[in-house]
Amino acid sequence: MKIIKNFYLYCYYVAGTVALMTVPVMGISPESSSHASSIYNSALSLGIGNQLTNILRDVGEDALRGRVYLPQDELAQYGLCDDDVYSRRVTDNWREFMKGQINRARFYFNQAEEGASKLDKDSRWPVWSSLLLYRTILDAIEENDYDNLTKRAYVGRTKKLLMLPLSYTRSVSMSGFAFH
Repeated sequence: MKIIKNFYLYCYYVAGTVALMTVPVMGISPESSSHASSIYNSALSLGIGNQLTNILRDVGEDALRGRVYLPQDELAQYGLCDDDVYSRRVTDNWREFMKGQINRARFYFNQAEEGASKLDKDSRWPVWSSLLLYRTILDAIEENDYDNLTKRAYVGRTKKLLMLPLSYTRSVSMSGFAFH
């Protein structure tokens, strides 16, 4: 997966570092056979995936404030620029750009899964809840036909509550399993 250095670094500094700091607080399961570095890498991936999802969810609101937090070189690859974001028009190029960004976020969430199941048992449920909730935000962007310029990707309270049993089930399984 291609990573744009500055965009990656932004996500790393804003959320990745926080995720790394939480591993000692959350604790690593004594039963885990994984090396600590792989669990830290998974935490980093979750932080980056969450931050990227936040950016994608908030594109329209940020544009109204005169801000664009998207990789300029990737916008250009799709024939887009900041003015296209500010115009808040959803075009085919925008949809294709967003598909790539959503795929990137899902890539990070997939990397985060194994580490989420290797944390101390009391810490897994909130981590799995975060992972599944943020994935659902990406689904909501897709359900809005990639219109994150004029619509906010929203996950309602009922849907959040219904995700809790699934995240709990994932949290009690040491091996975890893929969720796509």
